[in-house]
Amino acid sequence: MNTTRLMLDRAPLLLTALVLLMGLGGCSNALAPSFEAVGVREVERDADRSVLEFSVRATNPNPDPIPLRSISYSVTIGDSIVFEGVRSPETTLHTFSSHDFVLPAVVPSALLEGSFDYALHGSVQYIPPGRLSEVLFDAEVRVPEAPIEIVGTINTGD
Repeated sequence: MNTTRLMLDRAPLLLTALVLLMGLGGCSNALAPSFEAVGVREVERDADRSVLEFSVRATNPNPDPIPLRSISYSVTIGDSIVFEGVRSPETTLHTFSSHDFVLPAVVPSALLEGSFDYALHGSVQYIPPGRLSEVLFDAEVRVPEAPIEIVGTINTGD
């Protein structure tokens, strides 16, 4: 087999490996954002369902901005998953800063009587600092995720 042809056949593989090494090496020292609960409130209710809003604070521990892209999450009340969704937080976490955003959930009203335990679990896709990070993210070569876990108890007073 011709040596030139062999090198051309391997060119896409070598280019991909080079891009991965450059992109991953530049991002390896960035820390993932963290998430904590700020609060939860009921914003709407009718006979069948209620809309809860979970306020979340996202914190960037890095000296570079981190765009948040999408959040996949589920809400559990008691032992049952009552809501699943995907949402964009529509924010970029600026250098060494925090930003609050809201995650909504529509749940059966009958579950929101008295005192009840809830949990919100999911993952947040984000673009780490680095020149090639957005390209690798858009190409779905490297899509980092950070966990989000919020648990608590709500007392409706009913």
